Amino acid sequence: MHYLIAESIPAKPHLETSGELALRLRDQGHTVSFVWLGNDLPWSDWSLPWFTKLLGCSMPRRVSRFQRILRDHHIQILSSVTIPSSCCNELRHWAYAFDSDSDGLRVYSFRGAQLGMGALSSLISLTGYSAYAAELDLSRVRRCLLSAAIVYKRTQIALSIKPDVLITFNGRFATCKPIIEAATAAGIPVLRHERGSTFTRYAVFNDSIHDHENIRSRIVDSWSSANPVARTDLAHEYFLRRRNREGINWYSFTDAQQPGLIPPKSPLKRRLVYFSSSDDEYEAITEAFNPGPWPNQLQAVFALIRIAANFDDIEVVVRLHPHLVKKSASERQRWLVLKAFNLCLVTPGDKIDSYALMDSADIVVTYGSTIGMEAAYAGKPSILIGPGSYAGSEAIYQPCSEDELEALLALRPIPPKDQKHCLPYGFYYSTFGELFEHYRPVSLSEGTFLGKRLGWDPGWLYWFRKLPSVKKLARYLLRRR
Repeated sequence: MHYLIAESIPAKPHLETSGELALRLRDQGHTVSFVWLGNDLPWSDWSLPWFTKLLGCSMPRRVSRFQRILRDHHIQILSSVTIPSSCCNELRHWAYAFDSDSDGLRVYSFRGAQLGMGALSSLISLTGYSAYAAELDLSRVRRCLLSAAIVYKRTQIALSIKPDVLITFNGRFATCKPIIEAATAAGIPVLRHERGSTFTRYAVFNDSIHDHENIRSRIVDSWSSANPVARTDLAHEYFLRRRNREGINWYSFTDAQQPGLIPPKSPLKRRLVYFSSSDDEYEAITEAFNPGPWPNQLQAVFALIRIAANFDDIEVVVRLHPHLVKKSASERQRWLVLKAFNLCLVTPGDKIDSYALMDSADIVVTYGSTIGMEAAYAGKPSILIGPGSYAGSEAIYQPCSEDELEALLALRPIPPKDQKHCLPYGFYYSTFGELFEHYRPVSLSEGTFLGKRLGWDPGWLYWFRKLPSVKKLARYLLRRR
């Protein structure tokens, strides 16, 4: 078979992952071609600050070095794709004709290709604001759309080699969604690559990597096909590692919290703890799941607070996700309206220990956060009121209406589910994906590909950043933010 790997995002380790796939497919006897589509775009999902260029940093250099390595290992490198000038004018006219809000951007399409959704997803992630207002940011929106249209057209041209399968990264961002849209329009099957369960693994998906139904199916399949003893041990280990504040497949959000610190609890009341999720992440992938009876997290929380107020024996604690400290100020402000309610609001930067708070709870409620499954594993009745990869699991309660939620809270006590139902989830999230062979990761974003460190920064700057005094200063500045 002929595989075409098409990329537009040079971030680490995603470029190296495409190289891993190229070499593996080559070793299996397939024909593999690689094309870079992200050069000279008016807007990019991943770009370097201007001042870094004065220090010799360069994303194009990283890409060219990567392509050289692939070429040396007998991977065909397609030349830079040139779009005819007449077509360039059409793309620019389409992008700059946009004059609407975020709802309009979500459905804005180019010849049937849903490029607006990718642009909205990128801009929500970039700004860290789930209520991003496209109409107030039209200049950047239009540049983003133009980049998406350019990548779409470049992909169409690259597909003239007629590959049997196209591979690309992720699929939801402004400059990689067009690759999938173009291949789909041409009737070419698409594979998407992403990080695996740990930084030593990568995963390949034949459907949206954010599709919760697809993920649930993968959880079931991985559990049913694994060794019964090994899978149980690994599942338990996953929850223990999470409890020990290991990030596993991402950075830990609880390592700065003070162990054991919780708000005072009334001995006469049941403590209901709501653990929030990152709204901007949900808004960026809304096409991939069904949100259920409450279309967004705030509406779900308002319903929860209103219903809980009907019970004199319930106290509500809302633990805002620690990652909110890195989101926009506007995103954090959206949650401060909860101060008007009679509840305990734990702010993102608060030192309150999320796990000790979970232990103190009589009821745990989430909108899809991982801690909802961790609570179920710990023997707490866990209620899911939003989308999530564990929706439908027998480990949790999932009311489908406000009446069902109220009837559930009326139970005294709410019986916890059997811990065994949590194990397939823990097993999958500790093992999914394949171990790298050609890429040697040392962290989430550093490693070597065939012995080469393909940094965007020159070697001297890389080693300078590794100096203990520089690392200490960087940590201090991050804490001051």
